[in-house]
Amino acid sequence: MQPDPRHILTIRSFQIAEGIDIKRCRNEFPGELVTAAPGELFYRRKAASPEGTGEREDGYVYVLDYGVVTFAGHGEAEMSALLDKLQEFCETPLATRMGEDFRVHADVQELAFTFNDIHLPAFNSDVIRIIMLYVGQSAALDHYEAVVDRMLAEAGKIAQELERFGRLKTSRGNVQRFIGRTLSIRSRLVDNLYIMDAPDITWESEYLDKIDRGMKKIFDIAERFRSLDYQLRENKENLELFAELLQFRQSNMLEWIIIALFLIETVNLIRTALSR
Repeated sequence: MQPDPRHILTIRSFQIAEGIDIKRCRNEFPGELVTAAPGELFYRRKAASPEGTGEREDGYVYVLDYGVVTFAGHGEAEMSALLDKLQEFCETPLATRMGEDFRVHADVQELAFTFNDIHLPAFNSDVIRIIMLYVGQSAALDHYEAVVDRMLAEAGKIAQELERFGRLKTSRGNVQRFIGRTLSIRSRLVDNLYIMDAPDITWESEYLDKIDRGMKKIFDIAERFRSLDYQLRENKENLELFAELLQFRQSNMLEWIIIALFLIETVNLIRTALSR
């Protein structure tokens, strides 16, 4: 696709669910499937011009199995209709959709990145796919950052409880469930967003490789991933400490119960002996 040099292609990405059933989506979602890989589908669709001219241009939809959908060249009404269609394939849909916007300009001779924009001499479906991938990953990271922030706030309340009362009022079961949630989120983060390797299509093209590295940098993908992973590991360690404290408290309580039962039994034996 060789666009008008003045044209700006808007890319929008949404985290709509915890996961998307890629197999069902591939069988039922409308559009020309350009590429398919484990966990992702990249479609080309004729879309109405976002400028409202009524002309239909090449648009793209990128579906990722970790619950992200990214659009290029689609207007609001079309995106809304396609998102409604994609709800059929969602696993644990989200009540609030995290979004990310990005703009592609075909207006320069040399590749350049600015805040939330990329300037290109020209682009094709491979270029758009790489850009859409990283806009989608950024939307997913936004989602995980919000989830982790809420988890850290909950863990902070437990720590404040310990500081204020000198003991934990919550149950050990609640803490264990919290640890399980932390492990589950970290597992999803690592499985879905381990993004240190570049897409295969960048290996044989210097131009695509430059775009790949530039997109990672503009969205701070690697740094944000490492930060989230670190926060989740720290949260898990803190929660395990809380669980140990609760286990220690429970063990002490059991010891006192055993001592009390032993004393009661001793008193009963003494009374029985005296009554004879």
